[in-house]
Amino acid sequence: MLWDKLRRKAWNLISTRNRLLNVSLARCLGNVLMELQSIVHLSLSFNTLDDDCIEVLGDALSNSGIRLLEAAHCQITDRGGSLLFSALIYSDCLQMLDLSWNHLDTASGQAIGRFLSTQKTLKELLLAGNHLYQELECTVPLLLGMIGNETLELLDLSWNGLRGEELGRALSKAVQQSKLKCLKLECNMLSEVELSFVVKLAKKSETLMELWLGSNVFEDTVLVELVRTFMRHPTLLVLSLGPFQFIPQTVAKLCRICKRKYPAKQIIYQGVLRAKPARPVDVQEMLLERSRFLAQKPKKAKLKRDLGHLMLQFGDAETTLLTREEFVLALKRFRVKLDRALLEALMDAFEAPKKLVDTGAMALKYLTKHPTERPIVKSAKRKGQK
Repeated sequence: MLWDKLRRKAWNLISTRNRLLNVSLARCLGNVLMELQSIVHLSLSFNTLDDDCIEVLGDALSNSGIRLLEAAHCQITDRGGSLLFSALIYSDCLQMLDLSWNHLDTASGQAIGRFLSTQKTLKELLLAGNHLYQELECTVPLLLGMIGNETLELLDLSWNGLRGEELGRALSKAVQQSKLKCLKLECNMLSEVELSFVVKLAKKSETLMELWLGSNVFEDTVLVELVRTFMRHPTLLVLSLGPFQFIPQTVAKLCRICKRKYPAKQIIYQGVLRAKPARPVDVQEMLLERSRFLAQKPKKAKLKRDLGHLMLQFGDAETTLLTREEFVLALKRFRVKLDRALLEALMDAFEAPKKLVDTGAMALKYLTKHPTERPIVKSAKRKGQK
């Protein structure tokens, strides 16, 4: 009944998003795709596609008229990805393929390389969020398959954990010998070594228009060279350093010059690091502030303690150098509770020679920031006195 209904309609889109697709339904869907060549868009995202489903659909897709195939978040295994790309080699109309956020690994990477080396129609390939990080066994064969491909315009390899010098060499070689217009490498593990190859490929590529590199490890020297290359490049229009990336002053100056000279070019980043360095951490002050907080933490008023009163006692004492045992005893008499780790850190921060604790320096440090009035001493009432 479903088959007859589909045959009567000249559909160009089938969406099975969030459906429970099993082998029987996949076989039925495959028959529909081969029968109705007018269907050009197939969305399978958010299904669970096991290897059997992939094998059935792969054979059907290679003989269908599908141009846009979406299969993101489908839990496709490495073997399933290898089967799918091996079958799609024979497709002569596929233009966009989205296999983001699956489990593609080494075998899939090698199959993708063979697929790209023979594919003549594919324009966009989205592979974000997979496991294509094995450098020599997976990533390099994938990239080398792009050499000579004159149709691929967009390649997304974000969130794949990519890194390695061989990766950089293969990437530079592949992009230079292809017609790629947009390259996305965001959220990988690229550092100075790999990004130096990215700068080289950006200099030599004649077709690249967009370069997305956010959330990688940028050194200042690489950033400067990258922005300078972007400014001089005749076709590059978008350079993304990431929406959360803060750039140094020297790079920010180049970005302003680029925006003034080339208004059509866009550099994406979060903000600029200030020239003033960050304030150093005062460990002594931090530990005293924590101790002050814990002394005032109890809910009952009788248990609360003002640490300033203890510091006044330390300041008035004849001896300001105490042993660690005497310091711990003084805190117990004052009835303030500090955890053992904080107590040890506090004594280490104000340590004097011979492993003594300098309570004078501690009192001076605390009272300078928190001046404290001396407590009012109430006279004890005698028995029978009203």
